[in-house]
Amino acid sequence: MFTEIVGVGTANGIQVYDLRRGTKLAQCTGVSVGGRQAFSMSEAWVAGVSDKRAVCHVYMLNRGDASAKLVFPFPEEIGCVRVLDGGRYLVAGAKSGRILVWATASGRMLGAWDAHYGAVTALGSSDGVLVSGGEDAAAHVWVLAQALDQLARGDSAVTPIASAAEHTMAISSVHVTPGVLAGRGRIYTAARDHTCKQWRVRVERQGLRYAGRTELLATLLYTAAISDIAVDASETRVFAATAAGLFQSNLYAHTQAGPDGTGTLTALGGTASAVYSEDHVQFAAAETDVVAVGLSCDGTLAVSASRDGVVRVWDTGSRQCLRTMSDKQLAGGVSGVSVQLAPPQLGGPRTLATAGLLRPDAMAEAVVAPRISSISFAPLQRLLRADTAEATAFEAAVKTRLSGSRESMAQFDAQLRQDSAYGQTSRADSRLLGALRPADGSARKQVADLQQQMERLQRHNARTRALNDELYQSAVSEWLAARPQ
Repeated sequence: MFTEIVGVGTANGIQVYDLRRGTKLAQCTGVSVGGRQAFSMSEAWVAGVSDKRAVCHVYMLNRGDASAKLVFPFPEEIGCVRVLDGGRYLVAGAKSGRILVWATASGRMLGAWDAHYGAVTALGSSDGVLVSGGEDAAAHVWVLAQALDQLARGDSAVTPIASAAEHTMAISSVHVTPGVLAGRGRIYTAARDHTCKQWRVRVERQGLRYAGRTELLATLLYTAAISDIAVDASETRVFAATAAGLFQSNLYAHTQAGPDGTGTLTALGGTASAVYSEDHVQFAAAETDVVAVGLSCDGTLAVSASRDGVVRVWDTGSRQCLRTMSDKQLAGGVSGVSVQLAPPQLGGPRTLATAGLLRPDAMAEAVVAPRISSISFAPLQRLLRADTAEATAFEAAVKTRLSGSRESMAQFDAQLRQDSAYGQTSRADSRLLGALRPADGSARKQVADLQQQMERLQRHNARTRALNDELYQSAVSEWLAARPQ
């Protein structure tokens, strides 16, 4: 068995519970979480997006109440965030349709590009593959390293390796399983058009780049709009949180057993037909307006959250409610849930050899790792630019190594004279270049003047940028200090 924690985003902050025992472990106050993916957790910290202003709150993930360790503004309004690679990177989907990527340890913005025509509403990831869904009813598949490489090369646009555009309304949830680039993984998208679709991506290598296309494998049709989905590790069941309740959909069915007592599994919902509402199993005791759903690592437990603040833990085999989270902080409404393995400071294993193992209650209370006193998280940059000590993209384009121009010209002349393949042409070119050089050295003087002017402009630009950063930080600090608590 595993020991997991479940984070619940509410209007009163982010609440963290032990999934299997139901005890409250942590409470992150001071942020009103309004979106289903408006917060994300790593083993050491929680990042939440306020639904009232474009501000990020970062908390250390410790037992008890916690106030924000870091509070800083986002460059624009953010609708969803996701932690990648164990907390090394943070990906955000903006309401403008852009995707932004940061390195959390340095706060450096690694990339930002236009992904959707409407707001980015859902993010999913696995093994370096990022899938985004938007209000434009499209889902795009990105190889994160390839997208960042395109930005570094200065490409005019970042292109996804594949896209899925079969939905007719906004994407509400995305789930990605491991092995997409190898052809084994699957992508699940849910939308407000009452459908959940299963996709396979056929990927090809074109030199050093990936390219592919999506292939629709199954369509699940529900009676109401879908808010969230969860898929078990074996990819045999889909759990859907809808406006009509909580449903379980089986992706495979057992066929009639033969004379020898054996049967086979048949995939449901192929490209020619859909799995309709009468084929789904409803959790009868669940509320009617379920906004979020999550699964334990072994798929034996499911957690659901309704819009009115009721959070329940279910046994997926019997579909019975095991417990209801009773917490007054949930009364203001719930927007999303997130399930992950418990870190050491919240009762999880302290060694990799016992990672994910469930401890007895007495041991879980007695053996707890020390509280985290610091996290590797820096305020995120607002602009995609290098540090002030480095040249910007514009400066790098116009900057020329004028100091070595004389040596370069001499080497060019020598190469022309030694080039036997071109013979007379190279000597004629060298004579022409020599004739074009002024004898009085006026060209060298002009080059030296231009070099001095560029150095003065670069120093002035660096001072202006430093002053702008100081003014901005001062204004943000005053605004944060004056904001109502």
